[in-house]
Amino acid sequence: MMNKKKQVTLIIRSGEYFIYNSKELDFFNISYHPEFDPNDFFAAARLLYQMTYSIQIQNLEQYVEILYKNQYKELLKVVTQGEIIKSTKDEKIILIEFTIDQGFKSDIVPHILQEKEKQQKQRKRFALIITEPQYYRKYVNIMEALHLGIYKEDNEDWEVYLAIENQYPKLENLDGIIITGSTSAAYDMSENWKEPLFNFLREADQRQIKILGICFGHQIMAHCLGGEAKKMTFVPHMQVGRLALLTGLNFGEYQIKNLNVYQIHGDYVFELPKNTELLMSAKHCQNYAFKNNHLLGLQFHPEFNPIILIFFFKDFQDENLREIYLKECYESFKQGEDHQLAIWDYILNFLKNK
Repeated sequence: MMNKKKQVTLIIRSGEYFIYNSKELDFFNISYHPEFDPNDFFAAARLLYQMTYSIQIQNLEQYVEILYKNQYKELLKVVTQGEIIKSTKDEKIILIEFTIDQGFKSDIVPHILQEKEKQQKQRKRFALIITEPQYYRKYVNIMEALHLGIYKEDNEDWEVYLAIENQYPKLENLDGIIITGSTSAAYDMSENWKEPLFNFLREADQRQIKILGICFGHQIMAHCLGGEAKKMTFVPHMQVGRLALLTGLNFGEYQIKNLNVYQIHGDYVFELPKNTELLMSAKHCQNYAFKNNHLLGLQFHPEFNPIILIFFFKDFQDENLREIYLKECYESFKQGEDHQLAIWDYILNFLKNK
């Protein structure tokens, strides 16, 4: 029963034609070791992979990983009959037939596949909603890197959507959402992408999906969920730099009385959204952060550091304001220390129930 050969007949696409590969060709003869399952679609997947990449499969675990690659998922779902297995504009695989005189059927591979399927079902799914109108002009890939570098962990699927293009994830089986900062104003409904964002947030709130709102995200959560966001008319210009909050952070091993955060904002949450509680305050902004069991709004930017904050002013058009902002930033950096690790842990605990 060892090293039995199985012959394969298949048709693959070559150029504009479908070429018949005869089962008499030597390289279509597969010798099996008892560690491998001789089920037909496993054999097909193994054969196709080795033909394509000229890779010899060394062990059972590697075999299973190959079967779970996207291009072979179709093979796993097919009943072993002579019919079309895969058909796309680029490739077609038809009529895979096998002959074998005698052999055995292993239960090892199906068991491993069941475990893989279970692991995939357990993977958490999150969405990053980018709300910056100038994304394509200034921030392509930057915003993704800043956020996913902090929040994405192993065995998670993160999807990125642009609110300015009315792109949103399906809410079913979605574990969490991050709404980014923006140069737009949450209360300015003249931009046609705002209303769909409002509707998306309201539905996610009804489903009690975890939502983290950062700066603009914090403000728009309040504005569309029963609170209100306004312009800060009581200060001469945007508030920028590193700020020590009046409210500290008591979380796990972190006991911080004056939490240092990075900010850049000219609007604020005037009234908290319904069914939330105040979490943090600042001298210039009472409602600096809020939360409930599935909402967390932060006026500051957990993804910022001094270099990133200075970066935003390098092309600032108003030279006088630019000098003011840079001076305030540099002065603020002299005070205190970073508390980003504590903040990130706090957010991860909220988003992922750690």
